[in-house]
Amino acid sequence: MATEVWLFILVGAIAVVAAVMLLLSQNAVHAALFLIINMGCIAFLFLLLNAAFLAMVQLAVYAGAIMVLFLFVIMLLGAERPGGRSPYGWLAPGAVVLALIFLVTVALALSQGGISDLQAPPAHPQLRVANLAADAGPLELRLNGSSVGDNLAQGRVRDYEALPPGEYELELRALDDRTLLTSSVALEAGQRYTALFHGTGAPALSLLPDLAEAGSLRVFNGWGEAVFLVDFASELSDEDTVVLLGDVAPGALSDPLAVADDADFSNQALVNALDEVLARMGAGMTFNAGDGESALLVLSPLRRFEGTLEATVDLLVTPSQASFGSPADIGLKLFNQYLLPMQIVALLLLVAMVGAIVLTHRPKVAPELERARLGRRRVSRPLTSAIASQLGQGGSGQESDTAALPPAGPQER
Repeated sequence: MATEVWLFILVGAIAVVAAVMLLLSQNAVHAALFLIINMGCIAFLFLLLNAAFLAMVQLAVYAGAIMVLFLFVIMLLGAERPGGRSPYGWLAPGAVVLALIFLVTVALALSQGGISDLQAPPAHPQLRVANLAADAGPLELRLNGSSVGDNLAQGRVRDYEALPPGEYELELRALDDRTLLTSSVALEAGQRYTALFHGTGAPALSLLPDLAEAGSLRVFNGWGEAVFLVDFASELSDEDTVVLLGDVAPGALSDPLAVADDADFSNQALVNALDEVLARMGAGMTFNAGDGESALLVLSPLRRFEGTLEATVDLLVTPSQASFGSPADIGLKLFNQYLLPMQIVALLLLVAMVGAIVLTHRPKVAPELERARLGRRRVSRPLTSAIASQLGQGGSGQESDTAALPPAGPQER
């Protein structure tokens, strides 16, 4: 068994024990300390998931600032121990019974469900369509008769679309419903493809597999001659010019080129064998290699208004795809596919919170018991006022509106 599994079992057991002691502890300070231990274990589990930022936030915010506030309030109010015996003595046995039922259910699911034999389902292939043909106008791509790029204008790129894996009959059609070309392709599971329309006159179609490696750059040559990708470090001298990719034939795809996250593309250009600059990469042509992105650089012809052709370059970025079971993949599934169940769970948590407030609410004490607890009766009015009323005078020496004492009864003779 891997070290990560043993660490998960050990830290998970400590977290469960700390949570149980939190519920059973009679001292509020001890309960808060057990909660700090539980939050520290959760931070360690975040580290096992390669989520270091969440682990630091868990320690700094929850196990640090919030728990210090809890301890300060508990000690300030002197609430280390509960004021009396809880009237809900049945909660602890009920919680134990429910916990045992839950553990038995989980044990049966783990032992008979074959979870360890499960394999990650293969991801569907994804296809995007890019129309970089010079003279064809809007084009349409059909797979097995279904359109995946309807009336795609020149220079436009349609985003990825998931498709079932398998064999497809590919058909490229013009705007007047003419079939320009047909071919058969195979789309493999988990692979991304770019269907690229390029060329002049009758458009050509190339199905390019996109790379999954982060920080990789490839060049597709849709021009009529071989090209080189060079880096002009300085415009004043040719000695520092570096050839990054060389001799990419027409209609060919170059080998991948590793690109750093902070790479500068402003001095890079595509040139021909005569060292003539065909197209430059602009300052805005960048992609974030640090976020797992890769890119495809397409050199294609563009028809100008006067009828001449000039080379133009387009950068097609392939964003990163979260791996199965990663925190990013789980987050995407929770927020994209299970939004309604999450809202229902939120309502259940709200009901549980209200129920916890009701169960922990202290019942109102009867006035007689409250006076007995205080040990004395409250005087309805000050003693001086009571004496003055009996003497028929106000507390300030003036006559009082209160009736005087009744006269004594007849004296005995």
